[in-house]
This record gives sequence, C-alpha cells and structure tokens, in this order.
Amino acid sequence: MVRRLAVMSLVALAGCSSLRDALSAHQDVVARAAGRELTVTQLAGLVAPVKQIPLRREVLQRLAEDWVDYQLLAQAVGGGDSLLDSATVIAANWPAAMQRIADRYHEAVIGARAQLTPGQVDSAYNAGDVRWLDHILVRVSPETTAALKATKLHQTQGYLAQLRQGANFARLASQKSEDPGSAKAGGSLGIVSRGTMVKAFEDAAWGLKPGQLSDPVQTPYGYHIIWRPRLEQVRDSFAAGLRGTVMQRLDSLYADSVNHSSGIEVKRSAPAAARAAAANLRAFQGSGRVLATWKGGSLTLGDFTRWVEAFPPQTRMAVAQAPDTSLSQFIQTVVRNEILIRSAQARGITLTAADRDTIRAYFRADLDTMEARLGVAPESLAADTSARHGRAEAAAHAADRYFTGLVSVPSAHPFFELPPFLSDVLRSRAVWDVSQAGIDRALEKANEIRGPTTPRAATPPMSPAPGGPPVGTPAAPAAPAPGKRPAR
Repeated sequence: MVRRLAVMSLVALAGCSSLRDALSAHQDVVARAAGRELTVTQLAGLVAPVKQIPLRREVLQRLAEDWVDYQLLAQAVGGGDSLLDSATVIAANWPAAMQRIADRYHEAVIGARAQLTPGQVDSAYNAGDVRWLDHILVRVSPETTAALKATKLHQTQGYLAQLRQGANFARLASQKSEDPGSAKAGGSLGIVSRGTMVKAFEDAAWGLKPGQLSDPVQTPYGYHIIWRPRLEQVRDSFAAGLRGTVMQRLDSLYADSVNHSSGIEVKRSAPAAARAAAANLRAFQGSGRVLATWKGGSLTLGDFTRWVEAFPPQTRMAVAQAPDTSLSQFIQTVVRNEILIRSAQARGITLTAADRDTIRAYFRADLDTMEARLGVAPESLAADTSARHGRAEAAAHAADRYFTGLVSVPSAHPFFELPPFLSDVLRSRAVWDVSQAGIDRALEKANEIRGPTTPRAATPPMSPAPGGPPVGTPAAPAAPAPGKRPAR
C-alpha cells in the first residue's frame, strides 16, 4: 500500500506594493487584475439585489478573489499562453507531480522489502494468519420477523446445496448475494486479517480448511455462506493482497522509524498558529515562523499553508476547528511527508517522461473545461474577436460576463474555482491586487442598496463543487478512529 502525501508548489504569490498603495488610497476599486478593475459600484450593484447572498465581508472577499482568478486566466488565454509549457504544468499540478516521485521512492524503499517468493506465499496461506475469503450474504435485519428469518435461512440452505452440487461460487454470489460490495467481485472479500470481522463470521472462517464451505453462519447482518478457496484457485490475487498487507506493516514501521530517528518536535505554539493560518491561507503564505523541527530541517508556517492549500475545503475547516492534540499530530504528518520528499530528491528520483505526459494530459483536459465554462475557449474567442474586440479584450469581456451571470439568481453559469496552484502560477506572472478598503466600501454600499429590513439568507447562492483532495493527502485532523470492519 503506497504511502500517500501531497506537497505544494514553490511558486511565490506575487504582489505589487505600488499597486497595493494605490488601491488603499482609492476606495472605489475592489480589485484589479491584468489592467482591468472591479469597482465598488459594480460589486455592490451585483450582490445587493441578490437576497440569497449574505452581505458579509468574507463573501465579498471570496467574490473578489474569484474575479481576479477569472480575469487572470482569461488574459493568459487571450494573450496566447497555452499554459501547457512544462514549468507551468508541473507548478500547477505540484501535488500530483510530487505524489509520483513519492510513489517511486516508496517502491524503492518499501516495495523492494515486500517482494515475496512463491514459498513465502505458500507458507502464509497455509499458516492462516491472513485468509482469502469469499461469502454469500442473505440479509436479515433486527426487525425481521421469526417467520421471515426462517424463510431466509431456508433460502441460504438452498444456495449451499447448489454449491455442494458443483455450482460456481462466484457466479452464484454475483447473482444472489445481498452484499453489494463483494457481490460485484463474485463474493470475494479478498485478504482478511484476524480481528477485523465480527466474531461469529471470524470463528467460522478460521475453522475452514482450503476448499471448504461453511454451514450457514448467522451474524447481525444476516446469514452467510463462507468459502475458503484453495491456494491454486487464487494464488495471484492472494500474493498481491499479501504483498499489500506486508507493505502496510512496513509503512507503519517506516513512519515510526522516521518519528524516532528524525527527532520531530512540534512547537507548543504551533497548533494555534496553524489554526489561525487555515482561516486565511494567503495571508500566511510567506511566513517564516517555525512550527516544527527535525534533524536537518524545519517546517515553517508558510510551508504549512502551502500544504493545506492543496487540501479540499473540508480539511481547511477541520484544521481551523481542531483541538491542539489533533493539530500536533497533523503537523507531524506533514513533517514526515516533507522528510520523505527530501529523501527522494536526495536520491535523485525525478519525474519520468511518461509521468510528465500523463500529468499534462489530465491538466489539459481540466484546462479545456475551465476555458469552456469561462467562455474563453478558442472557438468562443474567435467569434467575439471577429465581431468587436481583439483576442485579449474579448477574453476579458467573457470573464466579466461569466462573473456577472454567476452572481445572479438563478445563476446563469455553474460555479467553478480555479485550482489553488494554477491560481498561484497566474498570480505570480501578473499585476493584481484586492483592496481590503474597497471590500469594506462595497459591503457598506451593498447594505445601503439592499436596505436594513431586507431578510438575509443563510447561505450564498453558490459554492464550489466538492472535489477530492490531492492525491494522497494526510488524514484530516480530528478524524474518528476506524472501527472493525464488519462482515458485509
């Protein structure tokens, strides 16, 4: 099982002090990007009529940040930048790139130790500490009547009779088992370790010899028929599953060894600092405050924000609300991943040409989708350019139209948020800013337009579609401990 991690792009978020000074001195502008402006009047006029938009500062801040990102993407495309050069692709997809490097390092360090000989596979199968098990479930709930339970038991006994007469287990399980997960795999539960199943199921399973079927086994889930296949029937699958189990154990040992050999120490003040940063990641991106140290390195608050930036909003919220103990453990996980990446780099492990091609292909597909939604796909710009504008101007108008249509009820467009690393790349290459004074003025003006008696909605009209976290992110803090896996 591959150790998962995610690391951030080192692209610095660009700012322009002269522009920032100009914005703070002119409260009629909320944001500027690539020569265009979002004014106080425009933003207030857009949000005030939409009663579903709560007039809160953080909502207007988010809208202004999104407007900047849309304009920067539009200007890049309108200016002829494909955004597909190697440096941009890797910077905009840094978590995926680092995951591939980490996977290669993991295979070199852990995978080589988890190689199994045929003799070791045979010995493990016969020892029975872990088993390959298949089952058929006839579901019974606690509310099932005694009469219906008798019917279900009779049904289970009928399936067992068919199997003992030579019926194919996988075919019968896929047709009749009421455990949808394993039924799709022909009833297979795969590798099962002792202590992970409910007791009645486990006692019956560990009483089986290779090739043997159980009598009906009753658990809180219903009646089971359990089959332990002979090794020759599942050798390849068992070997692969066994290797995964060994790698899990080695992963755990590796994590423990990193903790002990690296001397990771989390600062006492780190949880509070991490919690504050999670509430406003961009504000802390350049912070050099040290959260944790280890032999040969340290994790700064800026490093930490780059990690958290890669995670979905749920993780950021968890960091902002987690207790100190959970946050300290989370910071240790981030440190371990930093150590792993640095170790891989020290060994000279890099992306292969195939890795780069794969990352570019996925990024190009995502970029095509974003361009189409924003209205700056080549065919869209071609039509607008020929009619009224140059290509860059046409792209800017398209971004404005999208933003205006988005902040309406019903929204004229599906909302999308630029991936944080792509946003960082675009911002590092352009002149942009968001004026805090301008946001305050827009909020004040929007409240004036809407009026004090207008009821305020509880939620904004749009929210980003929940996406998966970067590949292999550390577990979010304060997650519940996993319980035993039931027989399904």
